[in-house]
Amino acid sequence: MSVVMDSAHERDRLAALSAYDVMDTPPERDYDDIAELAASLCGTPIALVSLVDSERQWFKARVGLEAWETDRDTSFCAHDLHSDEIMEVPDARVDRRFVDNPLVTGDPFVRFYAGAPLIGTSGHRLGALCVIDREPRTLTAAQRQGLQTLARHVVTQLELRRYARGVADVRRRLSEADQLKDEFVARITHELRTPLTSINGYLEILEDAEMVAGAGAAFLERIRRNSERLISLVDDMLLASQLANRHIALERADIDLAALARAAGAQNAALAAGKGLTVATDAVQPVPAHVDARRIGQALDRLILNAIKFTDRGGVTVAAAVRGGRPVLEVRDTGVGIDPADRDRVLAPFRRAGAAEQAEVQGSGLGLSIVAAIVDAHGGTVEIADNLTGGTTITLTFGA
Repeated sequence: MSVVMDSAHERDRLAALSAYDVMDTPPERDYDDIAELAASLCGTPIALVSLVDSERQWFKARVGLEAWETDRDTSFCAHDLHSDEIMEVPDARVDRRFVDNPLVTGDPFVRFYAGAPLIGTSGHRLGALCVIDREPRTLTAAQRQGLQTLARHVVTQLELRRYARGVADVRRRLSEADQLKDEFVARITHELRTPLTSINGYLEILEDAEMVAGAGAAFLERIRRNSERLISLVDDMLLASQLANRHIALERADIDLAALARAAGAQNAALAAGKGLTVATDAVQPVPAHVDARRIGQALDRLILNAIKFTDRGGVTVAAAVRGGRPVLEVRDTGVGIDPADRDRVLAPFRRAGAAEQAEVQGSGLGLSIVAAIVDAHGGTVEIADNLTGGTTITLTFGA
């Protein structure tokens, strides 16, 4: 059964979908996680992140289905384009809209369908996050609420992807226009705060809901982890903008860098263990320094997180020492390394090493530039070198 829409509205809707530049892109873990959570939450064998264009529905993520797309004329999700509410079909065999649908009469033999519309920031419906079963059924109230929240999270990912593409475009056009770049970073930070606040608001609601047990607990944990990652991205962008404009005043005090190194290593040990890595510390003797403890802690955390991200086997070592009468912090890893040709480049904002681009590792390209700016504000230096046994050593040296 074909779904007819007003031509002007449909033209605007298709333009809104096209603006995300997401159709026919490769799979991405963030979207796959959402589809897996939707299937787990609703107890269905099939879950899809479906985007509907003029001729077809295409699946950005899919669980339990081999096909990447189907004709729009046979699409259940096309019907979700007419409402902001979940469309639920308890038994497609007795629904006049779908009784003759080939997806009902043939493989995958759809019986139950529920789809939460994906509503872009323009207000247009782009498709649906849907769950499908081969047996008739209905969703609970908690499952419906969870599906709607996950649909909002899909749109958040689309928005972040679009903004990231915008950052790349600005880099190409304004390679020498530092001031314009900084204004763009500040603007994008403001824009990202709205969806992030929304995600955390729904988390607070869901924590009081009945979904805390079973699949609901996994749902909350995944959403929380992604939310924290995105908030960290926003904070990085704010900090990068402030550092570039020299808006940060240092609050120096006499501290022990060895104690700071041990605390940072302990704080990140669980994250490393999740990848099967270890975090060791080489910081026994006190290393006195007159620095801003909070800012140096931020720099050290970014180095450790970077090391974990680009290391698959072995581990990370955080060291503190006095060399040549100057306090030093050092982070060593056994990861992929940084090509010598990239070492100056990666210390600039939005610049990433070739290995990171080739592996499509997530990241904004701000981490090392923030480290460099913090260390520079202290009158220190950043040195990147190879380890003798493979991997990278990044050394931060401060004034005596």
